[in-house]
Amino acid sequence: MSGLGIHPVSSKEHMLNPTDIFAVAAHEDKHSQQIAAPAAKKVHVSPERMAYSMMIQEYSNKGLIRIRAGNTLFTIAAFEGRVGWVRSYNGDTADNLVNNMIEFMQAARKVGFDALFAMTHTPEIVRVLKLAARKMNDPAVKTKFDSAQGLFAVSTGKKRD
Repeated sequence: MSGLGIHPVSSKEHMLNPTDIFAVAAHEDKHSQQIAAPAAKKVHVSPERMAYSMMIQEYSNKGLIRIRAGNTLFTIAAFEGRVGWVRSYNGDTADNLVNNMIEFMQAARKVGFDALFAMTHTPEIVRVLKLAARKMNDPAVKTKFDSAQGLFAVSTGKKRD
């Protein structure tokens, strides 16, 4: 994948390897690039490259639970009370992202999480998360977004056997 050819890829057509998913995620995530810009300037790399490196470092944390759905990678930091802090790295198309989130939320519920939290500053992602929760058609799945804090919460419902 060249710098000019970095773009989301439909997982229905081609499964990316994780490093390519991180490349797409870093390229698409302007907020992460903005956060990485000061550190990138100090070490003379692009903000996109610094964001990519930060994503790889975050994902490599051995204490995290990792789940893959399509061309989207998710991590969950587990806390007491069946609560998890989520980070996602998306390399999939927008059409597939909704289904990837549904698959992720179902997997998180199966491994025992009742509530998931994530930080997001992108209104499009909030809409996709809400759409995924509605599409699950499960009354136990509820969402809440605090726009002032950029904090998204989803109740996955109780674990099903």
